[in-house]
Amino acid sequence: AKSKHAREVTMQRLQQICGHLNLNAPQSQVESKQTAATRLPMALREIRHKLHLPLYKMKLMQDGLMKEMEKGLNGVESTVMMLPSFVMRRSVEGKSGEYYALDLGGTNFRVLKLVLKNSKVVDTKAAKYKIPLEHVTGGNADGLFGFIAKSVAKFIKGTRVNNPPLGFTFSFPMTKTSLNSGILVRWTKSFVTAGVVGQDVCALLAEQFAKEGVNMGVTALLNDTVGTLVTEYFKDNRAMLGVIIGTGFNVAYWEKVGNIPKYMEKNPGADPDETMCINMECGNFDSPTRRVLKYVYNKYDNEVDAASPNKGLGLTEKLVSGLYMGEIARLALRDLKRNKLIRGLKGKLEEKNGFPAWHLSGCVEEDDARLSKIEKVLKKSYGVSSTLEERQAIRMVCEWVVLRSARVAATIIGTVALKAGYEWDCTVAIDGSVFEKTPNYKKLMDEAFDDFFGGQPHNIRCVLTKDGSGVGAGLSAALMS
Repeated sequence: AKSKHAREVTMQRLQQICGHLNLNAPQSQVESKQTAATRLPMALREIRHKLHLPLYKMKLMQDGLMKEMEKGLNGVESTVMMLPSFVMRRSVEGKSGEYYALDLGGTNFRVLKLVLKNSKVVDTKAAKYKIPLEHVTGGNADGLFGFIAKSVAKFIKGTRVNNPPLGFTFSFPMTKTSLNSGILVRWTKSFVTAGVVGQDVCALLAEQFAKEGVNMGVTALLNDTVGTLVTEYFKDNRAMLGVIIGTGFNVAYWEKVGNIPKYMEKNPGADPDETMCINMECGNFDSPTRRVLKYVYNKYDNEVDAASPNKGLGLTEKLVSGLYMGEIARLALRDLKRNKLIRGLKGKLEEKNGFPAWHLSGCVEEDDARLSKIEKVLKKSYGVSSTLEERQAIRMVCEWVVLRSARVAATIIGTVALKAGYEWDCTVAIDGSVFEKTPNYKKLMDEAFDDFFGGQPHNIRCVLTKDGSGVGAGLSAALMS
């Protein structure tokens, strides 16, 4: 309560000072009257304006995303791929037995064994294997998938395994042709392994399983977002969306097969009333077109995008994910430092990634009136002293970056819920470090939903759902077997 009061006092003081400034006066006249006490609030107000996402911008994003979703479902070129996962929304009742899962999404590879009794996980065994660097930054498909097969063989050694249901989370861009096949579109996350792009990753794995004598085959191939939705669905049949808000940003949701024309064309015998999980790849919404995001992006966002390895792509993800929030805050704070309104962080404000997202999270935690926690972060991480005014400025910038991230995420989620007709009663399963660890992030999303729906009745419940990439893969295999 004290820290909330302190923030309110700070904001009131900022607004009062800004309100007293004559913004219509000639610039020379304004500058002559400005003092250190007025220049900082003025600069902060400009930063706040850049990072503000008002309702009309949320509605512009809603309209744009609705159109892109329709194009994607129809197979027309779209900035959201709307990929059929071939994972169907079926009854989870009576699922019992042993199910296996593989999780490849980075340089650590995991194997899991789940034991289900009456659709509940009663036992889990897991092992993690670090992929040798030569299979990531070089090497070929045989080396990478051979390592995976050897790891699985080691995991099941001494166990009689007779082709059990197996879920495989492969968290890289792919196009799926069936439940257990997928073509890698491109590598991300520093992987450059040769001979995999354009190939069916399940077929590559099957070839290496045969060499190692592993009696397994992939039942369901998926990504972590689909796995997150399925994980929560096993606990709550009102789970309609799965979301990742961490180093990346993506949404998956249940869609009527009859509303997926590109799937129906290739599968004319499919039941149009059945429901399938769609992997949206929505972090790429409006990229690189910027038909809508041109009203959202500011100079900090443009600089972050220009310095990224995928310039022009993933533009919505760059507004939300933890990989970029620290950078956006750093660039805003760098402006304040360059204008001599705050002191620097021993050169870190001039360095790319010099203000990481976990420092940003530390600056928005509940704090006392003197912002002692921020003082400790600055002292411990950067070795600098700070005034209360500097700490207040840093906190405000960090809060505005977090607030915009939450409002963009809520806009995308709210749009998907509206499109699918789930806004009346919808559980949203969310995994990822930003949602889990950023103070008040869920509360900010809930408030953004209230704005987005404008007083219309809605019931969207965001819940933390852990390990969709591991447990979710095994549960997806159970669901589809």
